[in-house]
Amino acid sequence: MIASDTKPTLKSRLAAVKQALKQPTSWLLLALGFSCALPYLLVGGTLAFWLRAEHISLTLISFTGWVSLLYGFKFLWAPFMDKARLPLLYGWLGQRRSYMLLSQIGIALGLVGMAAIGPHHMGLFLAAATFVAFSAASQEIAVDAWRVEQTANAADQALNPSFWAYGWRGGILLTDSLILVLSKRMGWPLSYTAIAALLVIGVTATLLAHRTEVEQHHTAAAKTFRELIVDPFVSFFQEHKGTAGLILLTLALYRLPDYLTNLAGTMYVDTGIDPDAIAAMRAGVGLWASLLGVAAGGTCLLVFGLQRTFILGALIGPVSNLCFSCMSVAHGNLSVFGLTLLADNLSNGIAETALIAFMTRMTGRDHTLTHYALMYSVAALTGKILKGFTGLAVDSLAPSLGLDNAYSAFFMITAAIGLPCLILCWCLRQKGVFSER
Repeated sequence: MIASDTKPTLKSRLAAVKQALKQPTSWLLLALGFSCALPYLLVGGTLAFWLRAEHISLTLISFTGWVSLLYGFKFLWAPFMDKARLPLLYGWLGQRRSYMLLSQIGIALGLVGMAAIGPHHMGLFLAAATFVAFSAASQEIAVDAWRVEQTANAADQALNPSFWAYGWRGGILLTDSLILVLSKRMGWPLSYTAIAALLVIGVTATLLAHRTEVEQHHTAAAKTFRELIVDPFVSFFQEHKGTAGLILLTLALYRLPDYLTNLAGTMYVDTGIDPDAIAAMRAGVGLWASLLGVAAGGTCLLVFGLQRTFILGALIGPVSNLCFSCMSVAHGNLSVFGLTLLADNLSNGIAETALIAFMTRMTGRDHTLTHYALMYSVAALTGKILKGFTGLAVDSLAPSLGLDNAYSAFFMITAAIGLPCLILCWCLRQKGVFSER
């Protein structure tokens, strides 16, 4: 864990940032964030575009989204990745990077498998998608651990999540919008194969990275079941005595409204927006808004500190849901679409950067990978389970409200979920959680 600052000045923080920018860590995180983002939507929102093009129902599409539940169950195999060593690869790359490389190879093979099988063989297709999701979640576990162990001060706390998020946003741009252009011209299977080839960027970053200082000082492998499985989880609750439950509950709700926007892509299609227009708007307004959002998140961390930025993220995160609600009854108006993308990417950029910084602060260094995976799993699991019912909810509302109004009502309801999270953030502040470490 990083040490908390004793009221550092903005000048001292900027000096620390300047020094941190001279190190390779942040720049490598650009590539690693990009690599982590590539498979994320290909088993989620972008997969919904492919399935909808094959005339598959919204209900079935949203249920297939449960493939990405594996992201929420990272904690189940994180302890093995934290302590168990891979034969051959460990001696060459060490603990973190060996799992990064193995996961990246798995993602590429899984995406090629999805392209070769296609959704008309749904059982095998979902099996390949599940393998991609497992490999992708494993890559994130290893990258998160490497990033957390490279975070030593407030400058790293702001820079490392920001650089990772910039890389992530680049990957999301590619798989969220540009792939729509590719799919229209060369088909979905070739588009997925092309994305698989881009995993070479993550592989290159993995090979260029170095072992963390924490990893070098913890060379002993776990020898018993207790050391491997029990101790990592017990240590989290011991380090956060009296507040561990509150921390996990807050994380479970923090990004929930955003997870429940998984039908935004199908809403675009159902409101009659052309795929080329969707891609152009996302690549234009969406790109610049996301870059601005990440920059704003990093700036807020430096200027206002973690506590205020985290609370701000909880406050503005649900704004995008309200914008989607308005867009669904705007009948394909591109101006409303542009404003929605602006609000969505700006608010989510700040909220996501704050969330990563908060989980980094709460992570112990003796069991880095397991602590972070536990918090991420809690933050993701609720949303990933509930989003499987979003299509059913909209389909149920549509007969009485009409499809457009059903979308609008649904997104408005999901925005209200952000209110309990604000109350929990206030409780965290009262408990002094933000000043820990």
